[in-house]
Amino acid sequence: MAHWPKTVSGNLLAIMFVAVAALALVQITIALSGTFVWASLAVLALACVAVITWRRRALTAHDLAVADAPSFADDLRRMHAKETLQANTP
Repeated sequence: MAHWPKTVSGNLLAIMFVAVAALALVQITIALSGTFVWASLAVLALACVAVITWRRRALTAHDLAVADAPSFADDLRRMHAKETLQANTP
């Protein structure tokens, strides 16, 4: 997943790239105007929405699954307690 730049110059560069890409897309659409182009853009837009939705649902499911999982510190405490119990058992 793309991350937003942390510097002002990075933000300006990212905005400039998006603006240039949008202008190029408009020019291509005008040059190739027709049903096929608009249908292709509609399918591309729907695919993007579907991928974004799927990734958000997958991330939410992952976060829910990891929320109740034991941490490494919990595992260390359990292992040390087990070792101590075995050492103290005759």
